[in-house]
Amino acid sequence: MAASSLGSKEGSTKTIVAEQISQSVQSTSNLLHLMLQSSPSHAQLMKLPKNLLAKTSTIRNTELVLQQMPQVISSLDAHVESGLQRYLLYSVH
Repeated sequence: MAASSLGSKEGSTKTIVAEQISQSVQSTSNLLHLMLQSSPSHAQLMKLPKNLLAKTSTIRNTELVLQQMPQVISSLDAHVESGLQRYLLYSVH
């Protein structure tokens, strides 16, 4: 029972951290997008290194990956758990 509670707490912590990271990435992406659309900011933004502007799409892709991460972790955890159960079942026989 305690292990189940610990696993549940750990899973919810991972979800919260993933959501916070995703929100941060989304905020950064939104800010860059708004700055690109704003004429006064656009001039300042053009002074930034070109490679920073190129990373805007990477930031968006990172956001998508982070949004999917809790489901991926959950699926992987379920797969590992299932494998362990099968191993224990077959090793007993």
